[in-house]
Amino acid sequence: MSKKSIIICLSIIGVFLIVVAAAVSLLYSGTGRTKDSVAENRQFMLLSAVPSDASAVLKYEDMSSMLKCIVSGESSMHFFTAGRGDAGSMASFLEDIGSSSSLYGGLMDCPSVLSVHDLGKSVSLLLIDAGKSGAESSEQVSAFLSAAQKAGMAAVYADGHDYAPVGSPVRKRSLILVSPSDILVESALRHLKSEVSVLDRAGVPETVMKASAGNMVIVPDSGTTDLASHVLKGSSGKTAGFISDFAGCAAFEISAYGPERLALKGKAYSDGRQDDFMNIYSGIGPASAAISSVLPSYTIFAASVPLDDVQAYLDAYLKFAGTRTLVRNIESERSRLKKASGYDPADWAAALGLKEVAVAGFKVGGKLEKVILARLGRVNFPVLFKGITDVAEDDFEDLIRPYAYKGYLSSLFGNLFSAEDESSFIVHDGWLIAGSRNALSEYTEGRATEYPLSAFFSDASVEDKLSGKNSYFVSYLSLTEDAGYVSSVFSPAFLKGIMASTEDISYEPAFFTVHEDKSGLNLNLDIFRTTVLKSQAPTFERDTEVIIPEGPFRVKNSGTGKWNLFYQQENLYLCLQEEGGKGLWGVPFDAPICGCAQTVDYFANGKLQILFASGSRLHLIDRLGRFVNPFPVELGKPVLVGPDVYDFSGRRKYNVMILHTDNTIEMYNLQGRRPPQWKTITAAETIKGLPERIKVGGSTYWVVRTSIQTLIFGFYGGEPLTDFSGDRMIRPDSEVTPAGDGSVEVLCYDGRKHTVRLTGK
Repeated sequence: MSKKSIIICLSIIGVFLIVVAAAVSLLYSGTGRTKDSVAENRQFMLLSAVPSDASAVLKYEDMSSMLKCIVSGESSMHFFTAGRGDAGSMASFLEDIGSSSSLYGGLMDCPSVLSVHDLGKSVSLLLIDAGKSGAESSEQVSAFLSAAQKAGMAAVYADGHDYAPVGSPVRKRSLILVSPSDILVESALRHLKSEVSVLDRAGVPETVMKASAGNMVIVPDSGTTDLASHVLKGSSGKTAGFISDFAGCAAFEISAYGPERLALKGKAYSDGRQDDFMNIYSGIGPASAAISSVLPSYTIFAASVPLDDVQAYLDAYLKFAGTRTLVRNIESERSRLKKASGYDPADWAAALGLKEVAVAGFKVGGKLEKVILARLGRVNFPVLFKGITDVAEDDFEDLIRPYAYKGYLSSLFGNLFSAEDESSFIVHDGWLIAGSRNALSEYTEGRATEYPLSAFFSDASVEDKLSGKNSYFVSYLSLTEDAGYVSSVFSPAFLKGIMASTEDISYEPAFFTVHEDKSGLNLNLDIFRTTVLKSQAPTFERDTEVIIPEGPFRVKNSGTGKWNLFYQQENLYLCLQEEGGKGLWGVPFDAPICGCAQTVDYFANGKLQILFASGSRLHLIDRLGRFVNPFPVELGKPVLVGPDVYDFSGRRKYNVMILHTDNTIEMYNLQGRRPPQWKTITAAETIKGLPERIKVGGSTYWVVRTSIQTLIFGFYGGEPLTDFSGDRMIRPDSEVTPAGDGSVEVLCYDGRKHTVRLTGK
């Protein structure tokens, strides 16, 4: 299997598992199908051989499609083969089959199924319809079984006539069964004999026949709980118990899979019981979602419930709560809030005519902030600004004020619609937005609104799934936003797959939506993968956090000729150890070091010392842990990151580059003096790290990354040589490539590569 997995199917199912904790799903009334009518369809016949304890099932029209979807590199659903435990060997086996598929002839055209089972660990089972029963196995079948056995798999060729009861469609077929677990293969054959299978799980026959006869993902009722235990971690996994209570089987047609997109369109089943949460949508009309227009482009996650009739929705929610003995708790909380604030939450929602409620998270100064939002049907000034007298009715937008209705949205729509800090609120463009003052300042200072998420979707050529008509629920998760959120939600094994899928692209958004079309109500799961070329040049700073490397730092030991690791312990001791080996020494120190350590031959005698910075000084320590005189050397202002060490002449006359806490970059020699020609490098926005050296036309230049752009400076600093504006600004993630004739090629915010001449400036 490709190390760089292109699309992770279960990433978006993971999104589904999270957002259903907000208590939204799909209402689908059963069609009355039986498992026999499903099994008679050759496309679904193999399901009657899948053991009933399956957590999830992938069904393909033919084996070639399975291999293309799972292992070809065009798409990846390898959670089904590379989960915990023995399932990983299935991945290697399918990779081998895919690389030599011509050996197996017509077998590649046969319907196939891959299921996942929880046997204390995730274990997969492959089933292939190998032709009519009674026939001798072909050379292709024998070759396939031999390949499976060489891969350490349990592999069986079974004649359906010997296992399936009279009248069963499988009795007329022969099957290939492959699994890392011989117990699972035997279980499948026992299930086949007893006519008990995944088709006996509630809603499976009804749902698969309603969905599609094409390639599918099927998640039986409690299978969502099993999947959650593998996909989610920590507190996120607590949603699993609720998931299994509100939805029956879900089946997703794999409508698109490839390097740029994975799309699943699904149906779900309910037998109409009032204690299935998804039945709250019965009789409630869909509405328009518009949340993407008021979220910043750097939003990490969002979820929204559009409301056609807020009172009808709340009545349906209470009806469901009555089946769970939750009504008393809900009414108690609403009574408490009414006593504290003077308004019953339901009356408050009606007075504001709420049209949409949402929650979103984005990074502010390196910290993940969560806000709750409500689209107002009417700006009811006395209700919104209850107790606030210093706001004029003709001038109230984007003014941060104390929020009097903490907990109101969560009491009405569930705990998803809550924030850790609901102390403040603003009204912006018809939306009530509540959260911390820090989060709301993103709106009042213009950073959140200068480039909304809807515009970013357009520039990224990603369909805006957070906006549109006929919606019941919409949600979004950026798998490439780095704020620790994705890693806090998904299990380590699953996170590894997500990280692999994002290696070669810059943007991977995942969506889960519930909407209505001519075919009825649908669950929609989408992942897009793209490299964003065009995006709006920012006016305000966005990512102001500077990452300080913590080490350990790889340094050369001149005494042994080997690489060592230099690092600082929590007690501030400085330590040196052999790479992959024992510790060499530890010496006390009194302050943190500044994210860099490099070796220099200070005395030009072939013996190397370790140079590092702390506070406002450079320090030098030798390979035996002894501090070297005449260090420390005072630089005059605190160091943020550094030093990077350069020997421009090759004569061990070292210079260092330092990023200071005052957002300046300076060049020094090892005596702490700047070269006479040096001019300080700085920027109006935050400099994100030490400069990168680049040689163009025989000259050295410095590439400096800031929070909003890339700047290029001459060797002795001073003013930038690339002081552009608007869409001609160089993106902060742009490669800077020498292009000849003293020029470099760069990527700008207009989405185009430009050649910029540096010499002669």
